[in-house]
Amino acid sequence: MLEQHQRLCARIGVTFLPMLLIALAIAGFLQPPSPALTAQEIQQLYLDNQARIRIGIWIATAAAPLLAFYVAALSHLLRSITQGPSPLATAQTIVGSCLILEFIFPQMVWQTAAYRANRSAEMIQMLNDVGWLCYVGVVGTAIAQMIIIAIVIFQDRRSEPLVPRWCAYLCLWSALGVAGGGFCIFVTSGPVAWNGLIAWWLLVVSFFIWMMTMTMQMIKVSHRMEKAQSA
Repeated sequence: MLEQHQRLCARIGVTFLPMLLIALAIAGFLQPPSPALTAQEIQQLYLDNQARIRIGIWIATAAAPLLAFYVAALSHLLRSITQGPSPLATAQTIVGSCLILEFIFPQMVWQTAAYRANRSAEMIQMLNDVGWLCYVGVVGTAIAQMIIIAIVIFQDRRSEPLVPRWCAYLCLWSALGVAGGGFCIFVTSGPVAWNGLIAWWLLVVSFFIWMMTMTMQMIKVSHRMEKAQSA
């Protein structure tokens, strides 16, 4: 039953990804608006797309709690590797819980901007800035998650590790991939701006690959553990 719950949590959690992509596409945020836009241009964007922004971000905010199932599944995986309670599994749970809030908070800031889009242009621009700077710029928790998982995988001393070591290297690559988002606070254009190739697209691709890979590994390990317990 325990491993069935593990697979259920992993599958529920990973549905966050398609829901988020659909939500951002509806809101028109799949390609973020340029941080170089003027206050008037940002306000016009919210006025012209008020309904779609509110609907899309509503879906994204509803999807964010699904990450709780994913974080729980990751913690179970780490405890399976360490064969018991682990402070690193607990740390992963804590930073993963913070990650959920890092999706919800900026999304509600955008909802605030769209809620009364006829406020002053400078106010709408400020809310838009706060949302995107938090959404793209706060990457420390995801990096911590990925590094913690890599450490635990590397420390698995079984002759055949539960999770292959290449997954640890992928976690480290993913941590490096999302790290570029943290530089968006310094610029308004270029590859590390919040809509840039490194800060946005590399971050999105890295997070997507990491989440899909770890989902497949969690399901695979769960089946393996279930067979071992039956034997």
